[in-house]
Amino acid sequence: MKNSILLASGLSILLAASASAGLPAGSFKGTSPFLKGPDVMALIIKKDPANANTAYAVLAEYTRLPYIPGPERIEITKWVPRTFAYRIEPAGKLRYAMKPIRVSASGDIEVDNGHLVFGVLELKKDGTLDGATLTRYDRGSNMVAETIAFDGKVSSTWEDYVPGNYFGSKDPTGGDYLHKAVNMTLSKDKVAEFSMEDVKGRFDVAEKAPGIFVFRAKAPAAAGDKGKDKVEPMIGVFIDIVNWKPFFTTDELLLINPEDPKDVGFYYERH
Repeated sequence: MKNSILLASGLSILLAASASAGLPAGSFKGTSPFLKGPDVMALIIKKDPANANTAYAVLAEYTRLPYIPGPERIEITKWVPRTFAYRIEPAGKLRYAMKPIRVSASGDIEVDNGHLVFGVLELKKDGTLDGATLTRYDRGSNMVAETIAFDGKVSSTWEDYVPGNYFGSKDPTGGDYLHKAVNMTLSKDKVAEFSMEDVKGRFDVAEKAPGIFVFRAKAPAAAGDKGKDKVEPMIGVFIDIVNWKPFFTTDELLLINPEDPKDVGFYYERH
């Protein structure tokens, strides 16, 4: 009787594990021929709670400080020179279509059909990204742009909306991280106020997909407002890139340009 109970219990565990397999959520570390030194490609995946067959992803290149020995958790990312945003859908056994997304004319999130070929994420083993590869295509091209191989994880986390003070930086050395200047604020009721050289004004912020935000300029525009065209086409995500919770952490807001992955809006949270 005891053996039968143990066998049944073991079978239940195996069935539960099988049911939960598939595309994992989390933050995964990749390598690419375009990277230098300690730099990595981070793929951060968030499941859609309203649709079991859909997930969303941010693919970001992390430029890291060199010569930091030790575990992944203490690696320091100083800049994000490229970002991509995707909707992920099943495309066969162990294969997933990576469909780039953009902001529609009405301010919603939609698949960017300016891509002739969607990327493909192919798992080596169900339920893990270890050994997986992502084949990426540039917008408007049917030629492979990059193949990324995954093994291990990064410590980044995809956050919900994070109100507070921010500094929009253009310094790829990471030199703006420690100073206290503020040039953008996010209110608790989801209003962004920019006071930057090239962007000034107030924008409503709305979550249009899990963890994915769009910005719409408030009307009527105030005197001196500018830069609406630099913000409204962008996709906003909140990422804790170097995650040192619970001891200390600073979240970042990344604005992703669907048409130009190198046009990254990088905003440091100010405590």
